[in-house]
Amino acid sequence: MKTTKQNYMFCIYSQCTAEGCEKVVYIKEGDTVTLRLDGLEANNEYLYWSHRSLQEGWLAWQHPLRGWSFTKDKRWAGRLSVSQDALSINGVKEHDFGTVVFSRLSNLHAKITPVKSFTVSKITGGLPEFVMLSCHVDTPPNHRKPDLYWLNPVGERITLSGGQLRVAVTGRDNGRWRCVVVKDDGEDTASLFITVLDLLPAPEFPLYTSEQSSLSVPCPFAFNVSWEQFQSRNVKKVSWCYIPKLYWHHFIINPQMILVFSPKNAEQGWRSNTSRGKGFVADLQKGGLILSKKQWGVEDRGHYRCKFKFGNSISLSRNVSVEVLRVVSSAGLVLHSGQSVNLTCSLGKALPRDHWVKWFPPERSAARSLLSFGRLDPAQIVLAEVGPDDGGRWRCELWRNNTRLTSAEITLAVSRQLSVWMLVSIGGTAAIIASLLLLIFRLCCSPKPKVI
Repeated sequence: MKTTKQNYMFCIYSQCTAEGCEKVVYIKEGDTVTLRLDGLEANNEYLYWSHRSLQEGWLAWQHPLRGWSFTKDKRWAGRLSVSQDALSINGVKEHDFGTVVFSRLSNLHAKITPVKSFTVSKITGGLPEFVMLSCHVDTPPNHRKPDLYWLNPVGERITLSGGQLRVAVTGRDNGRWRCVVVKDDGEDTASLFITVLDLLPAPEFPLYTSEQSSLSVPCPFAFNVSWEQFQSRNVKKVSWCYIPKLYWHHFIINPQMILVFSPKNAEQGWRSNTSRGKGFVADLQKGGLILSKKQWGVEDRGHYRCKFKFGNSISLSRNVSVEVLRVVSSAGLVLHSGQSVNLTCSLGKALPRDHWVKWFPPERSAARSLLSFGRLDPAQIVLAEVGPDDGGRWRCELWRNNTRLTSAEITLAVSRQLSVWMLVSIGGTAAIIASLLLLIFRLCCSPKPKVI
């Protein structure tokens, strides 16, 4: 049996009122919801997204000159993205359901005006598959027919009606079911095992790697099921696709395909028809699906979706977010002594509140003592005048609270700056050498005197 874990989403529109238009959006917990303004112009204005459960402040707001800012409430940390016409909430949680309002302010002398309201409502399930469980007993003549009931895998008692039980299968139904026969002198049981095909939930946090490092993105099967059990349910296609982080809300329908595999044409292996698949390797292992790459780059930051499509138009999918850490030098890798440079440890965006960095300069760098007092290091450090001792490997570690996530490094080459006296000395030495060479040349090339 297999649960349906498709992303079903549909909208019901109500009429517009003086307080703005309202849209009802239905979404399943764990999926991504994108709230679109549908043509409303919102350029060069103060824009605001709010949630009724937020006690104060805004989910996101835009200053015409400073760009977008986000709430510091940890419940939404790292899960919000915006554009001029949409707000996306990644990995919808229970507290995300409710009313979200978009407002704007055309100028500082006006009032903040609600423009559109969204009611995010919960879908408690998709279109589940059903299984019929039957439990019958042969009662001897002159004996009372015993009572029957079922115990599901979590121990809940379900009373039978007519000997059969129709179950809409979900993940909690995976495991041993027991039919219990109640007799005058006790109880007897008969057991059967139901295997539910499903994927484990997506990780709560992104996966982290650094530029030029390797990473494997997992898409594990739930309940220790095997790939062979998936195949027995007529898997038509298995795929990995990519959704750029900066444009997450634009590619919900048509993500970029990385690799695709058809069990029917297994001899062809994994195929890719786009440049996006270059360098990626997919593997169906015992415990699930894996996507790997030996050298990740900043262009690989984003969301990765694994998907299993079955013959009955049902599919299972999960989205995993990947962050790539990078150290950037504002003046390149080759520097001159005395030059100024900024070094930045970056994910390509502002670090979440619970993330921090730790720098490890070269052994002889003076910056090493300045960054070793136990306080949190800044994501960007400024070296006003680099010296030869600053040359070498600079490493940056990224942490979330007390958990080390990844590290990145950069190697700087710093050449010595020649002083005036060194230049004079070099020039004087060169002049002496040139004079000696000229003297030798004259001695060797002058005509010898004739003997009479």
